[in-house]
Amino acid sequence: MAERIEYFKNWRKYAEEICISLKKILPDVMVVVFGSVIRGDYVPSLSDIDVLVVSNNVGDIIWQAKMYLYINSILKSDVTPFEFHFSNWKDYEEFYKKFFNPEIEIRC
Repeated sequence: MAERIEYFKNWRKYAEEICISLKKILPDVMVVVFGSVIRGDYVPSLSDIDVLVVSNNVGDIIWQAKMYLYINSILKSDVTPFEFHFSNWKDYEEFYKKFFNPEIEIRC
């Protein structure tokens, strides 16, 4: 439980680490953290940390599963509270962006 609480308390640090790691394989990447952690109404034992990965190189479900494994290897954990969602830039600009505060966009 202490490890989960650490992720929630330092979500921005981990999001930046995730972004930097993804940039090595997705040059146009940006991550956006959203949901309860941003609103501040999360419960560490129940909530997850929602992260939208934006890149024009987003692939299919198999590719996405590989990204989960890659990110968890960077975080050095098999169990993290992160829940990843994926979007290309066009869909982000036309749809997702209107739901997010630009302050939570993490560009690396």
